Parts: sequence; C-alpha cells; structure tokens
Amino acid sequence: MIQKIIMNKIAIIGHKNPDTDSIVSALVGVELFAKVFGEESLAYRAGELNNETKFVLKEIGVQPPLLMETLTGDVSVALVDHNEAGQISDQIDCSKIDYIIDHHKLSVKTEKPIFCAAQFIGSTASLIAKMFFEKNIAISESSCKLLLAGILSDTLNLTSPTTTQEDKELVVKLNEVAKLEIEGFVAGMFAAKSNLEGISIEDIITMDYKAYEMGDKNVGVGTWETTSPQSVNEKKDAIFERLIEKKVAEKLDSLFFMVVDIIGQNCQLYLIGEDEEKLAKSVFGGEIENKVMVLPGVVSRKKQIVPQLTEELNK
Repeated sequence: MIQKIIMNKIAIIGHKNPDTDSIVSALVGVELFAKVFGEESLAYRAGELNNETKFVLKEIGVQPPLLMETLTGDVSVALVDHNEAGQISDQIDCSKIDYIIDHHKLSVKTEKPIFCAAQFIGSTASLIAKMFFEKNIAISESSCKLLLAGILSDTLNLTSPTTTQEDKELVVKLNEVAKLEIEGFVAGMFAAKSNLEGISIEDIITMDYKAYEMGDKNVGVGTWETTSPQSVNEKKDAIFERLIEKKVAEKLDSLFFMVVDIIGQNCQLYLIGEDEEKLAKSVFGGEIENKVMVLPGVVSRKKQIVPQLTEELNK
C-alpha cells in the first residue's frame, strides 16, 4: 500500500532497496520514539520487501511499514540504517532530517544540528536495542523478535566480521523476552533469502544494492546472500548483461556485484568490465576466472568491500 503523507509527526524510514535490518529498525523505531523520546511517529519504507523480510514479518505477525510516496507538511524525518545521500528516499527533503540512527559511516550533510546515534556494531537493530536497555525501558515481545531478526540477518547469524561482542550479548538479552528458537528461525530466514522463485534478474541485482561516492567516483555495489550460490551463478550471463546496462544508465564509474555464500563464508565478485577487473585486482589481489574473483572469508560489503574500494579511489 502506498500512502501520501501529510503530517506533523516523525516519519521513520530506512534506505532504498530495504533489507530486514532497515525494515525492523523503522518498525521498532515507533516504539523507541514513543518510550525513549516521548514523540509520536510512523514507520515507512523506501522500496519493496525482499523474501527474507517477508518471512520475518509473517512469522512474527507484523504488518510491513507503508511505502512512502510523498512527504508534505511539517514533517520531521528520522533515517534508520543509512545516511548516505544516494540511499535516501527520493521523497525526502534532507532539510527535514532531524534524526539519524545508523551503524554505517557518516556521510550525509545536514543544514542544522540533529540527533545522531551511530556506532560500530553489527546492525541498526542492535543500536536500537541498546538505546532501550541503556534507559532501562522494557521492549515489547514483538519488537524483541523484530530486533533479533535484524541482528541475525545483518550479522549472518553472528558469523559476519561486522559482528561484535555486544551483538552476541544483545541476542541473548532480547531472546529472554522473544523466546525464539533461534537456529530454526535463522534457517527459515536464510532459506527465504536464498529462494529465487518469482525473483527476476532485476530483483537479484537491486534488492540489496547501494551506490557510494568514493573519492570523485560513483560506485555501485550489489549483494545477493544465499545458501545456494550455484542457483545465482546459473543466471550469470543475464546478470552481467543487466549490470552493464545499469552501469551505463546510472553513469557509474564502476559497478560490482557480490554473490555471498552464507554457508561457505566467501563471496564471488562479479567483474563486468576492464575498470572493475583492474580495480579489484589492485584492491583485493585475487585471481580472476571468467570475470569472477573468489574472495575467501569475504561476506560483508560494509566492512570488507566498500572501505577498501574507497581507500583505493581516494588516493
């Protein structure tokens, strides 16, 4: 459902191409703003849900945030799980941003002082949970379940190198209320994430895609996390063709695509052209075979791909 928003409440919204952490952070953000800030708010999303998020919301019995179409009126915006300009909904006037709650590097420029909570931690859901616990404020059972889903998704069940000790402790503490059978729940999440039934080539490329400014270059990095990388590789030719079209259409300097093997804990980095091959060789040093570079132990775009590319392109 799409809603035109005319209000004087806080609009909480995650990034374009939303993932599970982005969606649950917006949903639980409503409870956070009510209990911690004493403010009335509404949760929105900046794109369609992926299969993992659909599974999570169905299992927990929670409706998704409304899809934002336009923002008018005296609106205050809270960004969750992002702050980079290219990831902000096109409907948002950045002068309306009054809050940022995120676990990524800071890059957005604001026209005024704002509230900003940012920390090196595995997920935005983790940060939101901490904000409750630090104030000694109880979290509802459904919100505990949502926050658990966000943490477990973004940290690949606490196996990603972005995982911190705090994430592990927060999972235990949240599950005292949520009482999820975590291994079964995570297995269901990852099975849904890996399911390509009804998923188009465009969906594979864009469902977890982010654009970045790296030095004076514009770089796109897409990710598909799966327990069955072969199912993606079977569509490699079509994926390459669409990636090349996307690079031209969006006037990108480089475009990379990661097929992340959740079980094998590695990624296959698709390299669509000479620029990408040269940059990947310089940064990661791996061997390239059939325009693919296999990177053992690399599963995190945020920690293991984007910073390294940014450093190289800032030279």
